[in-house]
Amino acid sequence: MSAPPLQLRFVQSASDVSQLPPTRGEVAIVGRSNVGKSSLVNALANRKGLAKVSKTPGRTQLLNLFELVEGYTVLDLPGYGYAKVPTAVRRTWPQMIEGYLLNRENLATVVALVDAEVGPTKNDLETISWLRSENLDVQVVATKQDKVKSSKREQRKADLAAGVGLAVKDVLWVSSSTNVNIDELRRRLLLWVSQPDRTAGGQRPKTGKAAKAARAAAAAAAASASGAEPLDDEDEW
Repeated sequence: MSAPPLQLRFVQSASDVSQLPPTRGEVAIVGRSNVGKSSLVNALANRKGLAKVSKTPGRTQLLNLFELVEGYTVLDLPGYGYAKVPTAVRRTWPQMIEGYLLNRENLATVVALVDAEVGPTKNDLETISWLRSENLDVQVVATKQDKVKSSKREQRKADLAAGVGLAVKDVLWVSSSTNVNIDELRRRLLLWVSQPDRTAGGQRPKTGKAAKAARAAAAAAAASASGAEPLDDEDEW
């Protein structure tokens, strides 16, 4: 049974998490600047013009918020790894992106997109590792499935999954061009954005201010026990 297109509606662009309206639950989409984020958003909604698609990578330079249903939202983050984005703009990204990921209240899941044809790059692996270290729920989705020859697809699936530290079944392969698994991604996204607590003990990992406070308290406690000075709670994006 096919899943209907997601009823996504563009809400606003923002340069800081503080500019975003409250959300009941949110899924953030992150990935390289030419991994196909905008095309995927359009495919999920079955609307070609919803998210702007450009032949020039790096056009998404702000936090782009889309309303989903019943107060839930989807956030398209700027793509990383494209050097031709103006230096002045790129310098704002670490603070903007990390500030969003660490301070967004009710951020339910981060969908990390990996180019199936290219495989996980160093930037992909560093990003996924950082997200996991911050106790964020990360779901890996491989885009551009149609670009991988069918004769090489099974091996590529195994290699890609191993590269990001997951089982093959835990990486969903999709294609915005041919709509492969777009229905399944729609279903999963609705589950991820509204999922009940899935962590041990039934508690969702802390996000936003609660997460920063918890890390600061843990660092202070560890420093006190060792007699060392507390560490500055700053991570590099």
